[in-house]
Amino acid sequence: MDPERSTTLTQPWDGYLAGPENALAQAGVLALARGEGVSPLVLHGPAGVGKTRLLEGLVAERLVRRPGSAVAHITAEAFAAACASAAGRSDGWADVRSRFRGVDLFVLDDLHFLERLPWTMIELGHTLDALEEAGADVAVASKLPPGQWEGWPARLVSRFVGGLSVRVDAPGLPQRRRYLLDRSNARGVTLTAEAVDLLAESAEGYRTLNGWLARLALTGRVEKRGLDRSLVEALLFEDKIEFKPSIDAIARAVSTRFGVPLKELRAATRRQTIVEPRHLAMQLARTLTGESFTRIGTYFGGRDKKTVMHGCEAATARCAGDPALAAAAEAIAGSFRRGQVDPEG
Repeated sequence: MDPERSTTLTQPWDGYLAGPENALAQAGVLALARGEGVSPLVLHGPAGVGKTRLLEGLVAERLVRRPGSAVAHITAEAFAAACASAAGRSDGWADVRSRFRGVDLFVLDDLHFLERLPWTMIELGHTLDALEEAGADVAVASKLPPGQWEGWPARLVSRFVGGLSVRVDAPGLPQRRRYLLDRSNARGVTLTAEAVDLLAESAEGYRTLNGWLARLALTGRVEKRGLDRSLVEALLFEDKIEFKPSIDAIARAVSTRFGVPLKELRAATRRQTIVEPRHLAMQLARTLTGESFTRIGTYFGGRDKKTVMHGCEAATARCAGDPALAAAAEAIAGSFRRGQVDPEG
């Protein structure tokens, strides 16, 4: 077992909540743990939906089923750091390759971290070649599916596309309620029914819920008060400025501001009265969400990356020369930053 492996689970699925959002991903993980799944396995989805927990379950399940397995479980950041360290030592690469290429199961979390590290991508490609030749299994987690990775070597993308790619969605409302009840019981924390409902309705994923529960438990101990709806409301008010809007919410805000139907913003029409607001919506989506040009283009009628880049550049140039348009853009952006617009549209 590789020393980088951080998993300490003795029972692979203790406390794990299965539901429609993660059922297929868990099935893929269990198949790979048995040595019967498709490799490489790519789990993709937004932050906080449980991808890391699935990878931990995979490692623990494999070790339960095959106690003598050699497993490397590491984050992409740690893998990049190992490669950077290897480059500075005469025997560095031999050490890295002995650690990662001689395992039965190679698990890499937060793969998207490598998107700006071309030399690390190259080493990862060679590592995957060696693992495939040895018959080892590979599983990774990333924000986006392989087909949407930008700036990655085509050969590396092709390798992952050829595996099993499964989306892990954010937990639905019933799952979030179950999760809150389970975790609050484990912490010895009592939440009122209203507090549970408000937290479950306000969160997007498990990571957010974990953070909120920790803060509520601490506040309750310090202030010696019950964890009721009023305490939750105060916590959510503090966090309101941290909400990130969706592309759809931004497009709707632009649609309302400029009196343009949303369906026309997303359609193929090239009328100037539509094109300019569309370009502004693209630029705001890029600025406020950090989503890829490809993802933004998919929302706006399946436009390609170059079209979206052009739209963003055009909107920036127009704002620079048109104070009224710049003010409108800042008003829309400011409404999201102040939480005055529903971030989910």
